[in-house]
Amino acid sequence: MKAKRLVFPGKLQVEIEEFDLPENLGPEEILIKNLWGLISPGTELAMFTESHVGFPIPDFGYAKFPFRPGYATVSRVMEVGENINELQNGDLLFTRIGHTSHAVLSTADRRHFIPDDILIEHVPFTALAQIALSSIRLSNIRLGHTVVIFGQGLIGNLAAQLMKTAGARKVIGIDPIPQRLEISSQCGIDLQINPTEVNVIESIDQITSGKGCQIVVEATGNPEVASQALQVASQMGQVILLGSPRGSAEIDLYFGLHKKGVSLIGAHASRQVDATQYGDDDSYEIMLEFIADKRLKVDPLLTHKLPTSQAKQGYQGLLNSQPNYLGVLLDLQTWK
Repeated sequence: MKAKRLVFPGKLQVEIEEFDLPENLGPEEILIKNLWGLISPGTELAMFTESHVGFPIPDFGYAKFPFRPGYATVSRVMEVGENINELQNGDLLFTRIGHTSHAVLSTADRRHFIPDDILIEHVPFTALAQIALSSIRLSNIRLGHTVVIFGQGLIGNLAAQLMKTAGARKVIGIDPIPQRLEISSQCGIDLQINPTEVNVIESIDQITSGKGCQIVVEATGNPEVASQALQVASQMGQVILLGSPRGSAEIDLYFGLHKKGVSLIGAHASRQVDATQYGDDDSYEIMLEFIADKRLKVDPLLTHKLPTSQAKQGYQGLLNSQPNYLGVLLDLQTWK
Protein backbone atom coordinates (compact mmCIF):
# COMPACT_ATOMS: atom_id res chain seq x y z
CA MET A 1 0.00 0.00 0.00
CA LYS A 2 1.25 3.45 -0.91
CA ALA A 3 1.02 6.29 1.60
CA LYS A 4 2.04 9.95 1.56
CA ARG A 5 3.96 12.14 4.00
CA LEU A 6 5.59 15.54 4.26
CA VAL A 7 9.34 15.91 4.12
CA PHE A 8 11.78 18.82 4.47
CA PRO A 9 14.50 17.97 1.92
CA GLY A 10 16.40 21.14 2.82
CA LYS A 11 16.10 24.58 4.35
CA LEU A 12 12.72 26.29 3.68
CA GLN A 13 11.62 23.36 1.51
CA VAL A 14 8.60 21.12 2.01
CA GLU A 15 7.52 18.37 -0.33
CA ILE A 16 5.14 15.42 -0.47
CA GLU A 17 6.69 12.00 -0.87
CA GLU A 18 5.21 8.55 -1.30
CA PHE A 19 6.33 5.58 0.76
CA ASP A 20 5.34 1.95 1.11
CA LEU A 21 3.43 0.55 4.03
CA PRO A 22 3.96 -3.11 4.99
CA GLU A 23 1.80 -5.52 3.00
CA ASN A 24 0.79 -7.43 6.11
CA LEU A 25 0.27 -6.30 9.70
CA GLY A 26 2.16 -7.96 12.49
CA PRO A 27 0.09 -9.51 15.31
CA GLU A 28 0.64 -6.46 17.53
CA GLU A 29 0.50 -3.73 14.90
CA ILE A 30 -2.22 -1.25 13.94
CA LEU A 31 -2.92 0.42 10.61
CA ILE A 32 -4.22 3.95 11.06
CA LYS A 33 -5.46 6.69 8.77
CA ASN A 34 -4.46 10.15 9.95
CA LEU A 35 -7.14 12.84 9.91
CA TRP A 36 -5.61 16.09 11.23
CA GLY A 37 -2.09 17.11 12.19
CA LEU A 38 -1.12 20.26 14.09
CA ILE A 39 2.03 22.08 13.02
CA SER A 40 4.40 22.67 15.93
CA PRO A 41 5.49 26.33 15.59
CA GLY A 42 8.58 25.59 17.68
CA THR A 43 10.27 22.36 16.64
CA GLU A 44 8.92 22.16 13.11
CA LEU A 45 9.76 25.77 12.27
CA ALA A 46 13.24 25.34 13.77
CA MET A 47 13.78 22.41 11.43
CA PHE A 48 12.14 24.14 8.45
CA THR A 49 14.40 27.19 8.85
CA GLU A 50 17.48 25.13 9.83
CA SER A 51 17.74 27.19 13.04
CA HIS A 52 17.63 24.27 15.46
CA VAL A 53 20.74 24.29 17.64
CA GLY A 54 21.35 20.62 16.84
CA PHE A 55 22.15 21.12 13.14
CA PRO A 56 25.87 21.92 13.57
CA ILE A 57 26.34 18.87 15.83
CA PRO A 58 26.99 15.79 13.64
CA ASP A 59 25.83 13.18 16.16
CA PHE A 60 22.87 15.16 17.55
CA GLY A 61 20.33 12.89 15.90
CA TYR A 62 17.18 14.23 14.29
CA ALA A 63 18.35 17.78 13.40
CA LYS A 64 19.32 16.99 9.83
CA PHE A 65 17.80 16.80 6.37
CA PRO A 66 15.77 15.15 5.06
CA PHE A 67 13.44 15.73 8.02
CA ARG A 68 9.88 14.37 8.26
CA PRO A 69 7.84 16.70 10.47
CA GLY A 70 4.86 16.23 12.75
CA TYR A 71 4.02 14.77 16.16
CA ALA A 72 0.47 15.91 16.98
CA THR A 73 -2.24 13.93 15.21
CA VAL A 74 -5.71 12.46 15.45
CA SER A 75 -6.15 9.15 13.68
CA ARG A 76 -8.73 6.51 12.80
CA VAL A 77 -8.01 2.79 13.20
CA MET A 78 -8.24 0.96 9.86
CA GLU A 79 -7.01 -2.52 10.77
CA VAL A 80 -5.63 -4.26 13.86
CA GLY A 81 -3.28 -7.19 14.33
CA GLU A 82 -4.59 -10.47 15.65
CA ASN A 83 -3.19 -9.89 19.15
CA ILE A 84 -4.78 -6.44 19.56
CA ASN A 85 -7.97 -6.76 21.59
CA GLU A 86 -8.54 -3.26 22.96
CA LEU A 87 -9.01 -1.60 19.56
CA GLN A 88 -11.31 -2.10 16.62
CA ASN A 89 -11.75 -0.61 13.17
CA GLY A 90 -13.13 2.93 13.31
CA ASP A 91 -11.76 3.85 16.74
CA LEU A 92 -10.43 7.41 16.99
CA LEU A 93 -7.07 7.94 18.68
CA PHE A 94 -4.71 10.71 19.68
CA THR A 95 -1.32 9.78 18.23
CA ARG A 96 2.14 11.28 17.92
CA ILE A 97 2.68 10.50 14.27
CA GLY A 98 4.22 12.66 11.58
CA HIS A 99 2.26 14.44 8.88
CA THR A 100 1.42 11.28 6.95
CA SER A 101 -1.71 9.91 5.30
CA HIS A 102 -1.37 6.49 6.94
CA ALA A 103 0.94 4.76 9.38
CA VAL A 104 1.51 1.44 11.08
CA LEU A 105 1.82 1.63 14.84
CA SER A 106 3.47 -0.89 17.12
CA THR A 107 2.64 -1.50 20.76
CA ALA A 108 5.51 0.85 21.69
CA ASP A 109 3.96 3.83 19.86
CA ARG A 110 1.97 6.24 22.03
CA ARG A 111 -1.77 6.28 21.42
CA HIS A 112 -4.81 7.22 23.48
CA PHE A 113 -8.54 6.90 23.08
CA ILE A 114 -10.16 10.30 22.80
CA PRO A 115 -13.14 11.42 24.94
CA ASP A 116 -16.54 11.24 23.26
CA ASP A 117 -17.26 14.94 23.75
CA ILE A 118 -14.05 16.39 22.31
CA LEU A 119 -14.03 18.09 18.90
CA ILE A 120 -11.88 16.03 16.59
CA GLU A 121 -9.98 19.11 15.34
CA HIS A 122 -9.00 19.93 18.93
CA VAL A 123 -7.37 16.56 19.62
CA PRO A 124 -3.92 17.36 18.12
CA PHE A 125 -3.52 20.29 20.54
CA THR A 126 -3.04 17.63 23.23
CA ALA A 127 0.61 17.26 22.21
CA LEU A 128 1.33 20.96 22.72
CA ALA A 129 -0.65 21.03 25.98
CA GLN A 130 1.40 18.13 27.30
CA ILE A 131 4.58 20.09 26.57
CA ALA A 132 3.14 23.13 28.35
CA LEU A 133 2.31 20.93 31.34
CA SER A 134 6.06 20.49 31.87
CA SER A 135 6.24 24.05 33.21
CA ILE A 136 3.63 23.28 35.85
CA ARG A 137 4.97 19.92 36.96
CA LEU A 138 8.55 21.19 37.18
CA SER A 139 7.59 24.33 39.12
CA ASN A 140 6.50 24.88 42.72
CA ILE A 141 3.30 26.67 41.73
CA ARG A 142 1.09 27.27 44.76
CA LEU A 143 -2.34 28.76 45.31
CA GLY A 144 -2.03 32.55 45.18
CA HIS A 145 1.19 32.84 43.21
CA THR A 146 1.65 35.47 40.52
CA VAL A 147 2.91 34.01 37.25
CA VAL A 148 4.23 35.68 34.13
CA ILE A 149 4.59 33.91 30.78
CA PHE A 150 6.92 35.36 28.15
CA GLY A 151 5.38 34.43 24.81
CA GLN A 152 1.72 33.83 23.99
CA GLY A 153 2.16 31.43 21.14
CA LEU A 154 0.60 27.97 21.44
CA ILE A 155 2.93 26.71 24.18
CA GLY A 156 2.93 29.96 26.17
CA ASN A 157 -0.83 30.37 25.99
CA LEU A 158 -1.48 26.79 27.09
CA ALA A 159 1.07 27.13 29.91
CA ALA A 160 -0.68 30.28 31.08
CA GLN A 161 -4.04 28.54 31.10
CA LEU A 162 -2.61 25.60 33.04
CA MET A 163 -0.99 27.90 35.60
CA LYS A 164 -4.42 29.41 36.29
CA THR A 165 -5.87 25.93 36.67
CA ALA A 166 -3.03 25.06 39.07
CA GLY A 167 -4.01 27.92 41.41
CA ALA A 168 -2.19 31.04 40.27
CA ARG A 169 -3.84 34.18 41.65
CA LYS A 170 -2.83 36.21 38.64
CA VAL A 171 -1.29 35.21 35.29
CA ILE A 172 0.37 37.76 33.00
CA GLY A 173 0.93 37.06 29.31
CA ILE A 174 3.67 38.93 27.42
CA ASP A 175 3.92 39.09 23.65
CA PRO A 176 4.77 41.78 21.06
CA ILE A 177 1.97 40.63 18.73
CA PRO A 178 -1.37 42.32 19.59
CA GLN A 179 -3.43 39.55 18.00
CA ARG A 180 -1.83 36.95 20.29
CA LEU A 181 -2.53 39.11 23.31
CA GLU A 182 -6.18 39.33 22.24
CA ILE A 183 -6.32 35.53 22.00
CA SER A 184 -4.64 35.34 25.41
CA SER A 185 -7.45 37.46 26.82
CA GLN A 186 -10.08 35.28 25.12
CA CYS A 187 -8.52 32.25 26.82
CA GLY A 188 -8.97 33.82 30.25
CA ILE A 189 -5.43 35.02 30.98
CA ASP A 190 -5.71 37.87 33.50
CA LEU A 191 -3.35 40.53 32.12
CA GLN A 192 -1.51 41.15 28.86
CA ILE A 193 1.65 43.17 28.29
CA ASN A 194 3.02 44.25 24.91
CA PRO A 195 6.77 44.82 25.33
CA THR A 196 6.82 47.15 22.32
CA GLU A 197 4.47 49.55 24.09
CA VAL A 198 5.56 49.52 27.73
CA ASN A 199 8.56 48.65 29.85
CA VAL A 200 8.02 45.04 30.95
CA ILE A 201 10.11 45.24 34.11
CA GLU A 202 8.44 48.44 35.27
CA SER A 203 4.98 47.08 34.48
CA ILE A 204 5.50 43.88 36.44
CA ASP A 205 7.05 45.83 39.28
CA GLN A 206 3.88 47.91 39.43
CA ILE A 207 1.55 44.90 39.16
CA THR A 208 3.34 42.99 41.93
CA SER A 209 4.02 46.02 44.19
CA GLY A 210 7.73 45.50 43.73
CA LYS A 211 7.75 41.83 44.75
CA GLY A 212 8.17 40.26 41.33
CA CYS A 213 6.61 37.01 40.16
CA GLN A 214 7.07 33.75 42.01
CA ILE A 215 6.91 31.80 38.74
CA VAL A 216 8.32 33.09 35.44
CA VAL A 217 7.96 30.99 32.28
CA GLU A 218 10.07 31.72 29.21
CA ALA A 219 8.10 30.24 26.31
CA THR A 220 9.56 32.07 23.31
CA GLY A 221 12.81 30.16 22.80
CA ASN A 222 14.51 33.52 22.27
CA PRO A 223 17.75 33.47 24.32
CA GLU A 224 17.64 37.26 24.77
CA VAL A 225 14.43 36.97 26.80
CA ALA A 226 16.07 34.82 29.49
CA SER A 227 17.85 37.78 31.10
CA GLN A 228 14.62 39.77 31.30
CA ALA A 229 12.82 36.76 32.75
CA LEU A 230 15.35 36.62 35.61
CA GLN A 231 14.86 40.31 36.36
CA VAL A 232 11.11 39.98 36.99
CA ALA A 233 11.40 36.94 39.26
CA SER A 234 10.70 37.43 42.96
CA GLN A 235 12.99 36.51 45.82
CA MET A 236 13.38 32.71 45.74
CA GLY A 237 11.34 32.69 42.53
CA GLN A 238 11.58 30.18 39.70
CA VAL A 239 12.37 30.84 36.06
CA ILE A 240 11.19 27.98 33.84
CA LEU A 241 12.77 27.64 30.39
CA LEU A 242 9.87 26.03 28.53
CA GLY A 243 10.60 27.18 24.99
CA SER A 244 13.61 25.36 23.52
CA PRO A 245 16.35 28.05 23.40
CA ARG A 246 17.67 28.77 19.90
CA GLY A 247 21.13 29.86 21.02
CA SER A 248 23.08 31.21 23.99
CA ALA A 249 22.38 34.04 26.42
CA GLU A 250 24.41 36.21 28.76
CA ILE A 251 22.88 36.46 32.24
CA ASP A 252 23.82 38.29 35.40
CA LEU A 253 24.69 35.45 37.78
CA TYR A 254 25.00 37.65 40.86
CA PHE A 255 21.96 39.94 40.64
CA GLY A 256 19.87 37.67 38.45
CA LEU A 257 20.33 34.39 40.32
CA HIS A 258 22.64 34.37 43.29
CA LYS A 259 21.49 37.37 45.30
CA LYS A 260 17.75 36.72 44.88
CA GLY A 261 18.02 32.94 45.28
CA VAL A 262 16.28 32.40 41.95
CA SER A 263 16.09 28.88 40.48
CA LEU A 264 16.60 28.48 36.73
CA ILE A 265 14.89 25.30 35.53
CA GLY A 266 15.07 23.63 32.14
CA ALA A 267 11.65 22.28 31.18
CA HIS A 268 12.20 20.28 28.01
CA ALA A 269 9.14 18.04 27.55
CA SER A 270 11.29 14.96 28.09
CA ARG A 271 11.96 16.11 31.66
CA GLN A 272 8.32 15.81 32.65
CA VAL A 273 8.91 12.20 33.61
CA ASP A 274 11.31 13.50 36.30
CA ALA A 275 8.48 15.46 37.90
CA THR A 276 5.83 12.76 37.74
CA GLN A 277 4.78 11.67 41.20
CA TYR A 278 3.44 8.30 42.28
CA GLY A 279 -0.19 7.97 41.28
CA ASP A 280 -0.14 10.72 38.63
CA ASP A 281 -2.34 9.91 35.66
CA ASP A 282 -0.84 9.92 32.18
CA SER A 283 -0.20 13.51 31.15
CA TYR A 284 -1.73 13.05 27.68
CA GLU A 285 -4.93 11.63 29.15
CA ILE A 286 -5.17 14.59 31.53
CA MET A 287 -4.76 17.08 28.70
CA LEU A 288 -7.32 15.27 26.53
CA GLU A 289 -9.79 15.50 29.39
CA PHE A 290 -9.03 19.18 30.03
CA ILE A 291 -9.56 20.02 26.36
CA ALA A 292 -12.78 17.99 26.18
CA ASP A 293 -14.11 19.70 29.32
CA LYS A 294 -13.00 23.11 27.97
CA ARG A 295 -10.85 23.65 31.05
CA LEU A 296 -8.27 24.34 28.35
CA LYS A 297 -9.57 26.63 25.62
CA VAL A 298 -8.07 25.72 22.27
CA ASP A 299 -10.70 27.01 19.84
CA PRO A 300 -9.30 30.60 19.94
CA LEU A 301 -5.86 29.16 19.13
CA LEU A 302 -7.00 27.50 15.90
CA THR A 303 -6.46 30.02 13.11
CA HIS A 304 -6.10 27.88 9.97
CA LYS A 305 -7.16 24.53 8.51
CA LEU A 306 -5.26 23.73 5.34
CA PRO A 307 -5.11 20.77 2.97
CA THR A 308 -1.75 19.07 3.27
CA SER A 309 -1.00 20.14 -0.30
CA GLN A 310 -0.83 23.71 1.09
CA ALA A 311 1.49 22.83 3.97
CA LYS A 312 4.15 25.26 2.74
CA GLN A 313 1.64 28.10 3.13
CA GLY A 314 1.22 27.06 6.74
CA TYR A 315 4.94 27.02 7.48
CA GLN A 316 5.55 30.28 5.66
CA GLY A 317 2.60 31.88 7.44
CA LEU A 318 3.86 30.84 10.88
CA LEU A 319 7.28 32.18 9.95
CA ASN A 320 6.41 35.43 8.19
CA SER A 321 2.83 36.31 9.21
CA GLN A 322 2.70 35.65 12.94
CA PRO A 323 -0.10 38.16 13.59
CA ASN A 324 -2.40 36.00 11.47
CA TYR A 325 -1.08 32.46 11.93
CA LEU A 326 -0.98 30.60 15.24
CA GLY A 327 -2.65 27.17 15.32
CA VAL A 328 -2.38 25.57 11.88
CA LEU A 329 -4.07 22.23 11.27
CA LEU A 330 -3.25 20.15 8.22
CA ASP A 331 -5.97 18.00 6.71
CA LEU A 332 -4.05 14.74 6.34
CA GLN A 333 -6.77 13.31 4.14
CA THR A 334 -6.25 15.95 1.43
CA TRP A 335 -3.00 15.75 -0.53
CA LYS A 336 -3.97 17.39 -3.85
